[in-house]
Amino acid sequence: MADTSVMDGTMASPAVTALTVQMLNARRGALLDAAIETPRSGDTSEGWGLRVRGHLLARGGPVTSIEVVVPGAIVAATEASLPTPEVGARHPGVPGAADCGFTLLIDTLRLPLQFEVRLRATLADGSRVKFAAIRGARRPLQSAYAPRLQPLLVTSLGRMGTTLLMRMLAAHPGVVAYARPPYEARGGKYWLHLLRTLAAPADARKQLGAPMEFHLEPLAAGGNPFYSSAFAAWPEVERWSGAEYVADLAAFCQRSIDGWYLATARAQGQDLEPLAFFAEKHFPDDYPRLMRELYPASRELFLVRDFRDMVASMRAYNARKGFGDFGRERAASDEAWLADLRRGIEALRDAWRERGTPASLVRYEALVHEPEAALPPLLDALGLDASPAIVARMIGAVAPGAPELRGHGTTASPEASIGRWRRDLPDELRDLMQQQFAEVLGEFGYAME
Repeated sequence: MADTSVMDGTMASPAVTALTVQMLNARRGALLDAAIETPRSGDTSEGWGLRVRGHLLARGGPVTSIEVVVPGAIVAATEASLPTPEVGARHPGVPGAADCGFTLLIDTLRLPLQFEVRLRATLADGSRVKFAAIRGARRPLQSAYAPRLQPLLVTSLGRMGTTLLMRMLAAHPGVVAYARPPYEARGGKYWLHLLRTLAAPADARKQLGAPMEFHLEPLAAGGNPFYSSAFAAWPEVERWSGAEYVADLAAFCQRSIDGWYLATARAQGQDLEPLAFFAEKHFPDDYPRLMRELYPASRELFLVRDFRDMVASMRAYNARKGFGDFGRERAASDEAWLADLRRGIEALRDAWRERGTPASLVRYEALVHEPEAALPPLLDALGLDASPAIVARMIGAVAPGAPELRGHGTTASPEASIGRWRRDLPDELRDLMQQQFAEVLGEFGYAME
């Protein structure tokens, strides 16, 4: 349901609330003077961009950079070079004391609804120290647009059976997918990426983010060049850029997603009347989370498969294509590769724990062995017609020899792909999988042998 609070061009409530700011006990002796002036605990932000101002002086002189970090990612970065005469007066003779101020604009749309970030400084000797923590809550991003179609997200990993499930879903009269295997054309993700890019504070250090240079790249546009930590926008303009503009941009992107998928349905000869969903593959990253935030009525399926069979399929696919894919080309060894795959599996597990239900977990093995039993409860959970005729139509779409799936599989039949790791993988690789996958296999109900 659309958020009508933005229909008159104003935001009904602050985008960011419940802010708390905590200075951390930095490494003893590393910092000489540090403070966060804005925000203060209890403050709010009208826009999803959170402006942070402060100063930081290391005992050894100026710091080389200040970053806003969350586990595994840098959210924003800047330099400490703004005038701070009051700090210079407190520390006469200390290099950089009179120019150690900084300002940052944090894009909270990249953060969870309840978030915590740390501010980290890189010192002159290359060492790093975290000196502040900011916590808060942000309002979900919604728009005034009422979407005609809702997302049906298939969240999974490579060689898990996503093409099989997408082909089944595409055969349902209530679902439109861009029906060209392996179903990698994702209009929803494109416009969501556009939304994230154009709504985010720009990096003025780059040409696309520079207020006077953004036009020099003729075929690309980054974030709003007048909405950045370095651009001294009027406060009212900055609030508009981080609030009303973002909601209006979200409405444009939703309208574009509807337009693209409805045009796709017409081109594919589908009846528009029964359509309820557009279906897309997704990895367990930030895109499904933001899609579900923007579309509260969306649905998400989490497709899993015995991860040992997944590895066997990846190896066979790479051998057939003659190049390394699925991260194998970047890994120095099978052990390193499996460790990287395990991190992806853990991300899928965490996404399912965060957003899924027992009914949203789909097993590849069930789709192959007993689709007549697996599909009706799945369709019921989605609110889609689960009549025997439609179920038969979905199963028929992936029947052996279906031209749409020809060349995608790596076994003679889907049935032959189940348990293939026992015969296809060498002993040493099976032993490594025992070490890397035992826990996650058990969490999804697959037994180690």
